[in-house]
Amino acid sequence: MSFARYFKLASYCLITSGFLAIAATGALDIFSLVFFTAALVFSWFADTERLRQRLPAWLLNSVAILYLPIYVLDYLRLSRSFVLTTVHLILFVASVKLLTRATDRDYVYLYLISFAELLAASTLTIDITFAFSLFVFLFSGVCALILFEMKRSHAQFQKQGRIRPSVASETALGSGFELFYRFPAGSVSWISMGMTVAILALAVPLFFLLPRVSLGFYNRPSGQTRMVSGFSETVELGEIGNIKESPAVVMRVKLDDPTAMPPGNLKWRGVALDHYDGRSWSRSRVARDRLYPQGRWFKLEGFRRGVEFYQTYYLEALSTDVVFTCHKALAISGDIGYLERDYSNSFYTPRQAYSKLRYAVVSDIAQPDPTRIPIALPTPPEAIRKIYLQVKDLDPRIANLAREVTQSIPHPYGKAVALEKYLKTHYGYSLELKGTPHSSDPIAMFLFDVRKGHCEYFASAMTIMLRQLGIPARLVNGFRSGEYNPLGKAWTVRQYDAHSWVEAYFPPYEWVEFDPTPPDPDRSRSAWVKVFADLLDAADLWWTEQVVNYDFFKQYRLINSARTQVLQWQSQIRSLLGSWSAKRQAQFDRLDLRRWLAAHAWSLVLTLASGLAVGLLLFRKSGSLRTRLWWMFRRALSRHDSVYVATTFYQEALDLLRAHGLTRNLGQTPLEFADSLGSSAVAALLKRLTEIYNRVRFGSHHAESDLTQAQALLQSMRRALAGRLSSEMTNDQ
Repeated sequence: MSFARYFKLASYCLITSGFLAIAATGALDIFSLVFFTAALVFSWFADTERLRQRLPAWLLNSVAILYLPIYVLDYLRLSRSFVLTTVHLILFVASVKLLTRATDRDYVYLYLISFAELLAASTLTIDITFAFSLFVFLFSGVCALILFEMKRSHAQFQKQGRIRPSVASETALGSGFELFYRFPAGSVSWISMGMTVAILALAVPLFFLLPRVSLGFYNRPSGQTRMVSGFSETVELGEIGNIKESPAVVMRVKLDDPTAMPPGNLKWRGVALDHYDGRSWSRSRVARDRLYPQGRWFKLEGFRRGVEFYQTYYLEALSTDVVFTCHKALAISGDIGYLERDYSNSFYTPRQAYSKLRYAVVSDIAQPDPTRIPIALPTPPEAIRKIYLQVKDLDPRIANLAREVTQSIPHPYGKAVALEKYLKTHYGYSLELKGTPHSSDPIAMFLFDVRKGHCEYFASAMTIMLRQLGIPARLVNGFRSGEYNPLGKAWTVRQYDAHSWVEAYFPPYEWVEFDPTPPDPDRSRSAWVKVFADLLDAADLWWTEQVVNYDFFKQYRLINSARTQVLQWQSQIRSLLGSWSAKRQAQFDRLDLRRWLAAHAWSLVLTLASGLAVGLLLFRKSGSLRTRLWWMFRRALSRHDSVYVATTFYQEALDLLRAHGLTRNLGQTPLEFADSLGSSAVAALLKRLTEIYNRVRFGSHHAESDLTQAQALLQSMRRALAGRLSSEMTNDQ
């Protein structure tokens, strides 16, 4: 790949990463997405330099000025958000720069615009998709800046005449990038990746170690508000058609003890509806009371009947202000901020647009004991009778069916259980709504004609029949438990988990849950699809919990945990060293030194005597031996450099002759010194070694066997000099 194409590719990757970061937030409208994408694609293929030359400067300036009223209109009427309006302005400027880029300054502006888009995305989303966009931005940014500096420096040096274009193919001539013909794009990519990893390796520890002054960033704007299908604060019956289910995630719920088995009827309660007008359910009262925290919690109940159940909720940006809980809520964490409660014990918190929500709940999940519920129910309070026994003029067959199903059961709680079982076993679950459109009595149509429906029909039928039996009841909207993710150790709740059930009033437990809906149709997925989905969901939850919501308390726990781990390692090391020392001491204590010396005395004496003799011998020949070892060591370090090895052989030969009184004068060449030794055997050997040395060091060609022959000649010289020395000693005697 040529330098010019690779530089363009890296620059466009940087520009696109900023755009993808802002697009992934879901805050951009379809027009903005299509407009900038078209500008991005068109600018890649167009000759933007020629287009810039043909367009007059006043036209470009006029375009910028004409956008100012559009910016005001966008802020006042269209987006009505300063951040989104500014993002639209940034995308417009980026589009103009893309279509008219011609100089290095234009690329700098585009880089800065991409960085501004990334900053804007960080204010609109906290999803894990931002982490992916950030990584692509870092990698492409490092790569683009490296190439940009090479391009700028090359142009500057070429302008100053300090470099000249090298020989290149005809396709590269005249492009300005002749020096980068056949550019090593792969090597630059690997270097950029290494630098990106190094940046992250330095940044991640700093993120976790720098002092935190905030309490996390989860409850903040987070992209586009998600419309929740299936869940609503009203219920409309009698519609005909198919209900479209959505797999979009609504929330994730982590339990305090993931290994503990939750109750089998685990649900996430939303709102309770009490008023039925013959076709729809709604709340008869909309008044709410504001609650105030006590310390770090909103305490809702002063006592509990059963086991406390802790949950942590991670809600997506939903189109509702309902606070979901499990069964009977005892307390809600204070980090939710503002909390309200209505008369049906449903909770609400006003949220900004696009904001996610994190909070914790403590619930009482005690199951009712039928033996504690009296057969003759006491008269409910006036407020409960007035609201939760209200029945519209309905088909009389509904009341007859309720009495027929429960006529043999005297206990009120047993009647409710019988109705629940009857609806589960005698009717079918279906998302396809059939029947007479706009029926005057949808419940009667469900019970006696269609005999199939979704959860809202089952819950509505049971609520009405309980009221006709004199048992206060209400319909509740919320979600089923969802699907457990073993990787993230959390329950993932999706939009198709929206559900309706019934709450009936039974003192002393007050409101007790019943679910008359048969099980949902099988939504089983293949094992690989489930594992992949669980992995993505666990990664998203980890990003949310450990990065987005990383606050002062988590930092304190992390540092304290690291300190504890270091102390444990120190203790383990001390224990291992102490155990090893104790074993060695025990072995030494068991050793009888006197007996050992008596048994090995002669062996010890012989070993010491042999060592002394060898030491004396080495001391006598220490100079020669040390010199040989030194030259062998130097040759081993440079065994691939034939010139250096040949030189060491010749220098070692000179040292050997010098030890025997034969020294080369400074003015003598190697061959003159060899000729000056006469016709002795040593002189002949030195002359042959000198010829090899001259051929290897100064010649253009030499054989591979020259070094082996030089080593053999050096050994022969050593033997010849040793024989000469022994003969001289014999003559002296």
